[in-house]
Amino acid sequence: MAEDREVAEERQAAEEVPEAAEAASPPKMEEEAAETSLEVTASEEAGATPAVSEAEAPVTEEGSVVEAAPVSEEPTPSGDAERAEPVPPLAELDDLDRQTDIYYYGTGRRKTASAQVRLYPSKEAVIIVNDLAMEEYFSRTGDIMLLKRPLQVTATEGMFRITVKVRGGGINGQAGAIRHGIARALTRANPELRGALRREGSLTRDPRMKERKKPGLKRARKAPQYTKR
Repeated sequence: MAEDREVAEERQAAEEVPEAAEAASPPKMEEEAAETSLEVTASEEAGATPAVSEAEAPVTEEGSVVEAAPVSEEPTPSGDAERAEPVPPLAELDDLDRQTDIYYYGTGRRKTASAQVRLYPSKEAVIIVNDLAMEEYFSRTGDIMLLKRPLQVTATEGMFRITVKVRGGGINGQAGAIRHGIARALTRANPELRGALRREGSLTRDPRMKERKKPGLKRARKAPQYTKR
C-alpha cells in the first residue's frame, strides 16, 4: 500500500510540473508581443514602408506576379520647357532665309577722312557708300577707279559685296580712305594678297596733309606782297 501511495504521488508531481510551466509561459509571450509592437511603431515613425508580400502584389490574368515599377526621382519638366520649340536639325538650317554674318573688316584713312569697310563674300558685286550706290555717291570717274584699284590688282573684283561708312574730308580724301580700307580688309580675307597690295601702294597710309596756316602769312607759306615804302 505504501508503494502504491508513492507511485501516485510521483505521478501527481509529474502532472503538476507542465501545468506550472504553462502558467509561467503567458507572461513571456505577452512580453514578446509588446516588443514586436514597439518595433512596428518605431518603423512607422521612421517612415519605412512595409514590404509588400507576394499575396498582396497585383496578379495578372495568367497568374504571374507583376513587379512594382521603381519610382523615378528625376524632376518633371516645367511648362516652359514643354512649350519650347524643338531645335531644327542641321539639314534644315540651310533652308532658312537668313543672311550670312561673315565679313572682313578694314579701316582706311586719307587726309581727314576715315572709312569703315566691310567685305561680305557674295556673288553680288556691289559697293554701297553711306547707303548709296558707288556711282551715285562719287560723280567723278577718277575717284571710282581709285577706290577699285585694290580689287583689280588682286583679281577679286566681283567676289565681295562691299559696304562703306565714310565721314570727314572731301570727295577725293574719302575715295582714298575707301581704297585704303578695302586693301586692309582684303589682307584679312587672304593674307597672301599682302605682297601685291604692298607693291601697288594701297596698304600705305598717305601721310600728306594740308599744312596749317602760319601767323603773319596768308596761308601756310604764302606771304603778303613786300612793300619797301
